[in-house]
Amino acid sequence: MDNYQQIGSQNILEKTITAKTKPEVREKLFNLYGMNYKITDIKPVFHGGFLGFFQHCEYVAKYVVNNTQTEQEESFQEAQKKILEKTNFDSSKLVKQLNKNIESQFEMLNKKIANLSQASETAKKHPSIAKIESILRDNEFTYSYINNITTRLQDLSIAELDDYDNVRKTVMQWIGESIKIFAHEPRRMPHVVILVGPTGVGKTTTIAKLACLMIKEAKDKNLPPPKIRMITIDNTRVGAVEQLKRFGDLMNIDVDRADTADDIKKIYDMYKDSLDALFIDTPGYSPNDYENIGKMRGLLKNDLGMNPDVFLTVMASVKAKDLVSIMSHYETFEFGSVIITKWDETSAIGNVLSVLSEKGKEVSYIADGQKVLGMISKATVGRFLKNLSDFNIEHKDIDELFPGDN
Repeated sequence: MDNYQQIGSQNILEKTITAKTKPEVREKLFNLYGMNYKITDIKPVFHGGFLGFFQHCEYVAKYVVNNTQTEQEESFQEAQKKILEKTNFDSSKLVKQLNKNIESQFEMLNKKIANLSQASETAKKHPSIAKIESILRDNEFTYSYINNITTRLQDLSIAELDDYDNVRKTVMQWIGESIKIFAHEPRRMPHVVILVGPTGVGKTTTIAKLACLMIKEAKDKNLPPPKIRMITIDNTRVGAVEQLKRFGDLMNIDVDRADTADDIKKIYDMYKDSLDALFIDTPGYSPNDYENIGKMRGLLKNDLGMNPDVFLTVMASVKAKDLVSIMSHYETFEFGSVIITKWDETSAIGNVLSVLSEKGKEVSYIADGQKVLGMISKATVGRFLKNLSDFNIEHKDIDELFPGDN
């Protein structure tokens, strides 16, 4: 039976073990405790036999376990606790940091798993689908747009998918069919055009380009120069009025400034019988500037009998997420189509095409460069398709897909 033995000032539990030999006693103890034991007593004990014969012997050893290591660990923990107390260490911060590190590692692991899963899915895809998907990503089409294309490709037969040239042409046709072009129909004179959109997209320059385009088209048709007037209600940007007037001077076009809806109405009523076109420039606001957008909408909420074409002006390089936000916040102006500016400042237009397609919006004009004279044209499907990279489709093939559109 185990009992306690007084060793120094401590009561240490004394244990007993039996074995056939002394070496076997030590072997058993070593297997149990390594070197962390001490034998306090060992003696032979005889059992059985007759008249002292045929007895068998076993050794009974008493021992104690050496607790030095445990005591050292307890001492270390106690010392650590005292140090932390003296330094006013907040262990909760350490716990939070550890949890944050764990979450970070977990997130990285999830991403790796997702990437492996995506790689696995890609490996299962037909090579033509995987290649088209990569090209669409490089052109910055949105995930939903790409997913729609690849889903449609899965309906093709293996033989059709094996013909990659045919796959490219098919996808190009699908993209073209998703682009809606604004119908430039003759309008009652004067044709009133209003440009709205966020700051920095080049509305003022685009107004001047549209006026210039109108003049050029009349000249090409051997028609008299159109009578045009321009109005700016942009009173927020320094030099906005002066900029439009400089453009007006270049084309011999008068420019007026309007501060209120009544001002616009007076100008319109005064010149409507003698004008072919009236262009109205507006200030640019962030899509989140609800107050000023609301005020401007109030200024234009009644078309004043003008029956205008309202165009939302956006940059070709705008991110898909931002374009969705812009369209949402300017929807109140009931814009009929979109003008894409700064076409020359990006090589990837998939973001714009994706959002226009998903929102069912038409595109009317494409503008690039800072020069007023020229550098704007009516949007065509072919113009968009020919700007896509890595499809390696001849322009004549695009013209065949969308004849009369270029």
